[in-house]
Amino acid sequence: MLKKIGHIKNPLTVIAIFAGLAEISGTVILPLLETGVQNTYVWFLMLFPTFLVAVFFFVLYKKHHVLYAPTDYRDDESFTRLFQSAPIGETLRKRGVELDDVGGDAVAGEIDVHNGPNPENGREARADPNDGVISAADTLKNSFRGNGLLAEELVTAKLTKEFRIVFDKNLAVKGHPKLVFDAVATLRDKAIVVETRFTRNGNVPEERLLPHFDRVQEFSSTLPVSLQEKVEFIFAIVTDATEPSKFAQVKRLVERTTAIAANYSFKTSVRLFQMGELEREFSVR
Repeated sequence: MLKKIGHIKNPLTVIAIFAGLAEISGTVILPLLETGVQNTYVWFLMLFPTFLVAVFFFVLYKKHHVLYAPTDYRDDESFTRLFQSAPIGETLRKRGVELDDVGGDAVAGEIDVHNGPNPENGREARADPNDGVISAADTLKNSFRGNGLLAEELVTAKLTKEFRIVFDKNLAVKGHPKLVFDAVATLRDKAIVVETRFTRNGNVPEERLLPHFDRVQEFSSTLPVSLQEKVEFIFAIVTDATEPSKFAQVKRLVERTTAIAANYSFKTSVRLFQMGELEREFSVR
């Protein structure tokens, strides 16, 4: 008979056993108490289950992943179930935070779509000879925002080709819609999270780098301990800098970012990509 009783496999079983024992023991003890104490004890027996249920649903809503045991994540889709397509509003908010307020990093590369290319950016916009306006493709490649979006696309394509796995773009953690990542690949034994940062001269302050890592840390904290070590983070820094001085500054940004990564528990790989090489590899013109 005892062989049919399974082992306790997850926190839900512990909660159920605890609640059941508390109510049974409370009912048994009630007749043994003095009359003056019984009134208070009855209130406890009524309010305690209500409190327990309220706490349970609060945890279920805020951090439901902690209610599962590691064995509940043993199939191939264990990490896949943790993500969903990010709400468009959160995706735009995240991009706005990353591409706005970049200080001097964008000044030399912005293009005025109304008045033509900025002569300081060093990249001539190719106009349509038929109407004399700047094409959408040229605007995308010459503006800082456009380069940021293009960098995300090219890095995702590069990593897909390199790892030979599918990276889904703009995913959010289920139950945490503000935890949005540029790309995520889920495998049997790990999840690879990707964040991309475009820069022209490496002028990205530390306070703008930390949110990328903090989001991954927050995502990792929603997982069981056994799965936290299976989260890998790739931080891709993309630049179109060709001048030796600016490229050296971007390399120093990579070094600073690597030092920041050392303060976090998850495995991080800081990668440097040159926009020109990515464009040639994927025939972007």
